[in-house]
Amino acid sequence: MIGPPLGLRDRYRRAAAAGRPLIGGHRGDPARRPENTLSSFSSALDLGVDLIECDVHLSADGDLIVIHDHTLDRTTDGSGLVVAHRTSELRRLAAGEGERLPLFSEVCELVRGRAGLCVELKQLPVAYPELEERVVEALARHDLLDDCAVISFCHRSVARVRELEPRLQGGLLLVSRPIDPVRILEEAGAQIYSPHWSATDPELMNAIRASGGVVGTWTVDDPTAVGWSRHCPPDSLFTNHPEELMAEFAL
Repeated sequence: MIGPPLGLRDRYRRAAAAGRPLIGGHRGDPARRPENTLSSFSSALDLGVDLIECDVHLSADGDLIVIHDHTLDRTTDGSGLVVAHRTSELRRLAAGEGERLPLFSEVCELVRGRAGLCVELKQLPVAYPELEERVVEALARHDLLDDCAVISFCHRSVARVRELEPRLQGGLLLVSRPIDPVRILEEAGAQIYSPHWSATDPELMNAIRASGGVVGTWTVDDPTAVGWSRHCPPDSLFTNHPEELMAEFAL
């Protein structure tokens, strides 16, 4: 059996009692602000989201940098791999509307006490040695161990985080439907099963919950995704349009 969820347990419990999913701002509030920037996270927090999701990489000199892609080209005026640049170089880049790439420590300070934090470790296809250790250290330093989940498509990375700090929740990101979802959660020591919304059904939800886990889906943005989320409600959902989704699932 999967153990009881850690850290975010009370948030999930309150939402379940209220009959609604937790709403997470995917990269903040990217429909209105540049994704994965402090202004995007602030906008989502001001809306009252339950959760903030961000993506973490390492700079060439080992600092935790918040950006989604492994390359700089799409979201900044820079180019090349994130890991090929020192922090001082990364911090000089423009990330849209006057924003800069945040340090992970800045995001922790902004979110703490206002929402739960979901941190995606970007370990594929570029692997960052000791990324797990550095993220766990940062979360402990900012007193976020009890209100944070560390998630990744690299399930080995989630298992490593859980070894380092059992207080943290682990979440497995998936695109397709595996044969035995409960087993892969157990093998990673994770509590959150986090698939694309289209890879869910009521049977899956029931199996994960019966094992003591929770389901967090992504990215719920269009009417089809919203409709399916009503038919097959997850425990949490992440969206690029938090204002609309909060209104959609308001009680």
